[in-house]
Amino acid sequence: MSERFLRMVPPALLRAAPDGTEPPPLLALLAALEEQWLLLAADVDRVLDDAFPDSAAEWALPYLGALLGLPPDAGRREIAYATALRRRKGTPAALEDFAEVVTGWSTRVREGWTATVWCQQLGHPVRRTASLDLRNGEHLLAGTGLDPARRSVTPGGSYHPAAATIQVFPWQVLGYDQVEVAPLGGGRFALHPLGVSAPLYLRPRPLEIASDAEDERPPGRPPVPRRPRAPGELPVRATWRLIDALGDVSYGPVWTLAPDHPLTGDGPALLELTVDGVPLPWAKIGLTALPPVGSPAAPAGTVLVDPYRGVVKPAGDVTGTLRATFYRAVPGRLGALASTAETRDDAGVVIVVDPASGPHPAGQLVVPTLSAAFAAATAATSSPSEPDAPQVEIRLLTSDRLAAPAGPVTGTPALTRWRVVAPSGCTPVVTGNLSLRLADVQVELSGFLLAGALRIGPELAGVDLVGITCDPTSGHGIEVDPTAWTVRLTATRCLLGPVRADLSAYPIQLTDCVVDGRGAALMPCGGDPGGDPTRAAVAAADRFPPDLAATGVTFVGPVGADEVWVTDCLFTGGLRTTVTSTGCVRYCHLGEHDSPQAHPPAYHSLTGPLPRFGGIGFDSAGYYAPVVDAPSTRPSSALLTGASDGGEIGAYHHARRGPLAVRLAQRLPEMTPLTVHPHLSVAHPEE
Repeated sequence: MSERFLRMVPPALLRAAPDGTEPPPLLALLAALEEQWLLLAADVDRVLDDAFPDSAAEWALPYLGALLGLPPDAGRREIAYATALRRRKGTPAALEDFAEVVTGWSTRVREGWTATVWCQQLGHPVRRTASLDLRNGEHLLAGTGLDPARRSVTPGGSYHPAAATIQVFPWQVLGYDQVEVAPLGGGRFALHPLGVSAPLYLRPRPLEIASDAEDERPPGRPPVPRRPRAPGELPVRATWRLIDALGDVSYGPVWTLAPDHPLTGDGPALLELTVDGVPLPWAKIGLTALPPVGSPAAPAGTVLVDPYRGVVKPAGDVTGTLRATFYRAVPGRLGALASTAETRDDAGVVIVVDPASGPHPAGQLVVPTLSAAFAAATAATSSPSEPDAPQVEIRLLTSDRLAAPAGPVTGTPALTRWRVVAPSGCTPVVTGNLSLRLADVQVELSGFLLAGALRIGPELAGVDLVGITCDPTSGHGIEVDPTAWTVRLTATRCLLGPVRADLSAYPIQLTDCVVDGRGAALMPCGGDPGGDPTRAAVAAADRFPPDLAATGVTFVGPVGADEVWVTDCLFTGGLRTTVTSTGCVRYCHLGEHDSPQAHPPAYHSLTGPLPRFGGIGFDSAGYYAPVVDAPSTRPSSALLTGASDGGEIGAYHHARRGPLAVRLAQRLPEMTPLTVHPHLSVAHPEE
């Protein structure tokens, strides 16, 4: 075959090229043929991949779903389990699995007959009373979404004997491993790295539907029916009543769990504490309330834990670095605690910040402090990275608290593409003000928490923030030098403090962020949240406010900008702009104090009284992004109809929780018999 090919090649292509020139024409021809052959081989392989839902391309999924009678918007996981789910159609476990497949949320099914002791027959009135067994701890869950008790109610709606209520938990519970606790003063520490309240949640069950295990059973053996999920299998907040309902508890000023309590078993079902790396046994952990004043003293050798506030208090003789492994609910992929940041293999120079100085792959520079990492990055002179890859990547491979450099990070480095990243699973906190004044450097900051201000100097080329969390309660945020005329600032999926910048050549670009100017603290046990309601979320650093381009952002506090291009945003304190011929505000809520007469038609948006925060929603810094419940005949809230897709507006807009809940409610009848009336319920974060 090769001889026949060479006979067909023109003689001019067979001549060798002179030294120092391009490759010989024959080699270039063969390379072009090889490229086309590889494309053809990949296309052939793709045909086989598109036959399976787990490997099919996005365009092929609707065609695979059509073969199974599914709607065009059916997801990859739904197509994969369509047959298995419909074989178990109508069972509570199948309803739970169907809801998880459609939404990705944890789900619990409550059947109506379990909530109804008896159903009144109109022709045969009967006088009966219902009883509740108080010995099993069921009274602690009475009236909640996790109530397992049968009781006498008016049989209607979700309580009808022929009803099934699908209760979804539309948030994720993530685990945080070996996080260094944050000092609060007075011998108290917070589990949250920034020192705010962080109520504990139970360890979530892995997202696994019943059909995953059915394929492993021997041939001929029917699947084992799965009971509806219990409270311990759901992402629920570890309140006192739930802890007591799960097992035996000894009461007193300090609660003690029984040795066989589910929370004290293998693995940290609720919390694991270590002192200088040594695990603390549950016998040395006591549960109690730890308010700022009046909290009990910890006995010698023990640590007290408040699961409602997320606060710990060690005894005086418990010394050393205290770290915690715990679980916490996150409403969306916003901020460092929910960051999905990863390191890049194509980075040129890799600098690892690891205070423990653990083992790392060869070729990486390991330093103990952030100051040493910046110094090493500034001194680097060459990088083998590609043009679109970071020349320097500083990896924060720790969950400890890292001190920011004492002064501004200055210099004229030879490498100008930087990336400072904490990969998923690490939750480092940079304490102090981080000031960057590097000449002509484009830097990306991703995945870590900042307990101080981020100060951006005029020498930088640009700053990209991805999954960054600031401490809004301290009033610190993003400070851009007023003379930074050419610095590009972007932020994506961040929880930021107030932004202060002046007018420059480029607008500030924000996407899926919360910009909190007020700085109200989360107070799950009540009290004054504090904060300054008059503090602006965005304002000028000196004289002229910046241009603003935002999509899906929640602004807590007044916003002052020059020109604005904003879509699907929530302004809780109003918006004040410089009216020009450019800019636009579309599908936004401008706050209850905003006046439509203050803006020309191009700036008109949804105004009027802001609906009361609360009810169903997801909290972030004390504020909620509402989500729709089951469809009803009542008119929708203004916040739910203000977005271009009919869903949420603000920071969680692109999560599309509203449309996703509506879609699930509309499709539930597909998985229930004709005699069963399905209902959808959205769980509150406290459950």
